[in-house]
Amino acid sequence: MSLFISENPLASQVLGRTIDVKWLFPETLTEGDVQLLFVQDGYYYMKLGGLKETFTALLEEKPAEMNNVIMITVSPGSPSQRRDLYHPEGAHFEQFLHFFYDELLPDVERKLAAMNLQPVKMGGLGDSLAGVAALYLAITQPTRWTHLMLQSAAFDEGIIADVTHQLQQPSWHIYQVVGEHENHFKSPVTGEITHITDGNEAVRRLFLQQQLALDYHREDAEHVWVFWKEDLRRALHFFVQS
Repeated sequence: MSLFISENPLASQVLGRTIDVKWLFPETLTEGDVQLLFVQDGYYYMKLGGLKETFTALLEEKPAEMNNVIMITVSPGSPSQRRDLYHPEGAHFEQFLHFFYDELLPDVERKLAAMNLQPVKMGGLGDSLAGVAALYLAITQPTRWTHLMLQSAAFDEGIIADVTHQLQQPSWHIYQVVGEHENHFKSPVTGEITHITDGNEAVRRLFLQQQLALDYHREDAEHVWVFWKEDLRRALHFFVQS
């Protein structure tokens, strides 16, 4: 079975620029129910994270589980633009949330309806700061989402405090992975240090306190793309099987 990739760049009035958006789905996709997965950091997941290759391999191995999956990748731009959109203190973070819910999601829903497709799941996948963005998108409109896959999400103290205050959705299914050696990560954009291993442990405890369905993994790994690439198969398995 083969994979179809569709370029769907979206000119955002909210952000004042065009955002790179791609759709990935099986060429055999038929009308009916679909599992919809939004992938933040789409450019890097395609270039470094093996998204296309992993999706294709799973589609060949498990066609019954994967043949109705649609992945929509979102690419925020340069490293500085990425932080502006994905970090809660970023210059355009609030605009990014509005872009997603006021422009991107309605566009996706219109196209799905035209194809006679109905989402039965809506998940978010993200690495590092993109994982933070995926969680905040879910917190903003929690009832829309069913699944979150967070790979080494860059949770700092401020984000943890904010999430603690806002989190209130006991029906999500959450996949969370972090490496043992991800503390003391230095942002290449701001130079700030984030203790990502400790941050994920704190958020794990918060998820458990909220009685969320959580699949948590802590691995012998650093804050690098090879870790998330190797982990991606397990994350996507979680999405389709839970």
